[in-house]
Amino acid sequence: MNEPITAAVRLVVTPDLKKPGRFTARLDGTEELIIPSSRQPLVDGARELLARGFDPVTPLTMRHQGSTCDSFKAAPIGQWAKWTFTESDRDGLRRARWIAPELHEKAQKSGAKPPGVRESHPTEIRFYDGPPYDHSGASWGDS
Repeated sequence: MNEPITAAVRLVVTPDLKKPGRFTARLDGTEELIIPSSRQPLVDGARELLARGFDPVTPLTMRHQGSTCDSFKAAPIGQWAKWTFTESDRDGLRRARWIAPELHEKAQKSGAKPPGVRESHPTEIRFYDGPPYDHSGASWGDS
């Protein structure tokens, strides 16, 4: 049995003139605003379309305003929504699994501290509740 053919949905992006490196995404044909400002309008747009009730298997692509060709081959909205992109000097541009921000806050990630950890002075390291080790150059007996 053949599956019905689903027409692709296209986001049309324009540069956000107030925020360099960011884009506004609108739904092609209706001009409905989907993403007001994003560095990753395709994947952020996919998540927004899912939140608005679009079918995850609907093909999605993106095009820059004024262009006659799409920037990406169409893929299911549900697939685009699973990804984010990171960029570093060492690794360049990389695709990574997207994790919802509310999960970032609950999970133990770098920069987060487990509950109940005491704060200490940044130049001190304490060993088993003993005297602090001072990294500023002073020796143990100079205090």
